[in-house]
Amino acid sequence: MRLSTTTVGDGAKTAALVHGLSAHGGYWSEVAAWLASLGYTVTVVDQRGHGASDRADSYLTEELADDLVETLPAGLDIIVGHSLGGRALLLAADRLRPERAIYVDPGWNVPAGLSINLPVDESGDILSLKSLSELLPNYNPEQLNRLRRGFVLADPLWFQAPNPILPDLEPPLSPVVPSLVVLADPPLAVRPELEKRLRDGGYNVLTVPGGVHDMPIEQFELTKQALAGWV
Repeated sequence: MRLSTTTVGDGAKTAALVHGLSAHGGYWSEVAAWLASLGYTVTVVDQRGHGASDRADSYLTEELADDLVETLPAGLDIIVGHSLGGRALLLAADRLRPERAIYVDPGWNVPAGLSINLPVDESGDILSLKSLSELLPNYNPEQLNRLRRGFVLADPLWFQAPNPILPDLEPPLSPVVPSLVVLADPPLAVRPELEKRLRDGGYNVLTVPGGVHDMPIEQFELTKQALAGWV
């Protein structure tokens, strides 16, 4: 599937940003603007079943990776994948061959029994901005708008049993391209034994003290600090 994309900036360097589950390209607004200010042309994608991209009958990680390969050019300077986007990027990196791949708290070891559901009210509608603000007091109004838009546009099929179809992924023993793995503190879906294997195998692994899973939207300054040496 060819994905819907948005371009930010017009610099000589090239980047792509791949969001996580229930998000959309707008999730990356602050990160995309920052990269553009550093001289990048940034391609922001909406994964299948998210944002403005088409819905599908299937959402296997292999299909998400194929979508990236169909949509993005090979040889970009950097590609950043968050959570579900980190899953798709992992399986696409050997074909896209970016100069650098960055995985932000990637969803490689989804905890057993994890249930991911859309935040809905008693009538089944997505929670209002007011209700979301009460659940997420650290989010500003613009962040809440972006978050809610992702929930509204996400295909409900993503949240039906099995919920979702996200088996463990095993990264190659050595990275196919120079790779940075940015982990929350603690990571949501990277087990300690995998973290050790990544470090031993030549991946650059950075745990962000106090970092949360949704770092790119909730902790932009920490995200900048984590990515600074790689962009």
